[in-house]
Amino acid sequence: MNMQGVFISFQNANEPVSIVSQLFGIIAVLSVSSICIFFFLKYLEYLYVRYYKKPVFVHFYPIQKKIPKAYKNYLSENKFYVRLSKKEKRYFEHRLTKFLKATRFVGREGLLINDKKRVQVAAIVIQLTFGMRNYMLDYVETIILYPTSFYSILNKTKNNGEFNPRSRALALSWEHFNNGKWHPEEGVNLGIHEITHALHYDAMKSSNISSELFYDTFLELEQYLSSKKVRTDIVDTKILREYAYTDKFEFLAVLIEVFMETPEKLKKKLPVVYAYVVQMLNFRYFET
Repeated sequence: MNMQGVFISFQNANEPVSIVSQLFGIIAVLSVSSICIFFFLKYLEYLYVRYYKKPVFVHFYPIQKKIPKAYKNYLSENKFYVRLSKKEKRYFEHRLTKFLKATRFVGREGLLINDKKRVQVAAIVIQLTFGMRNYMLDYVETIILYPTSFYSILNKTKNNGEFNPRSRALALSWEHFNNGKWHPEEGVNLGIHEITHALHYDAMKSSNISSELFYDTFLELEQYLSSKKVRTDIVDTKILREYAYTDKFEFLAVLIEVFMETPEKLKKKLPVVYAYVVQMLNFRYFET
């Protein structure tokens, strides 16, 4: 037998195994490198956020979702959306589409759910989170709409709105939601108020960059409010209704209502508090 031929045959038989091993090796190296790069970039962004108090980027959508023409008509009632640039409106519409797809809407006590109601409620969520990279509400899977005030089994009270993180649900009185929408000068908006509760809870439970910025800034705001003089000055301005002083959660919800409804007024009377809210939401759209 020709030994040289045996050697060549043996070598060829093992060649595919060698190629597969090399491929696995390359894949392993690329995977480890990708993980290292990911965490390195994440650390760099962490340093950036610590220094600049805002994310490196907010909007990045390789494929942007489009909304039906009718939805744009419904959005025309949202003053924030109307004032956005064309590019920002496309971002808003993309986020709105994603949120509507992920969230279930339910009508109670005979209230019929239609696209207009869905869009108008979702638009408040997108408005509040427009400065955040992470805009989905992790603890809201269902939004329940009642015709008017409803009895809360959770709190054993009659409410206009309620956020229930255990059920991952947000309940709103449609009557009071609309009242807040048409009277912004009062600084009272049920949608903004209850969605802020959901954002606050998200911030305490989640670890994404937007939640961390929200919660860290809230802690800074709490520290600022620890001064008795500051608290007295805030009360004396009468810019926040009395319900704000129920607890820290209601304070923040009422504060963000006023921020979204009458930003110029808040900035004039409480510029430091205003700056904290801007940082918390990364919401700099009133600055332009």
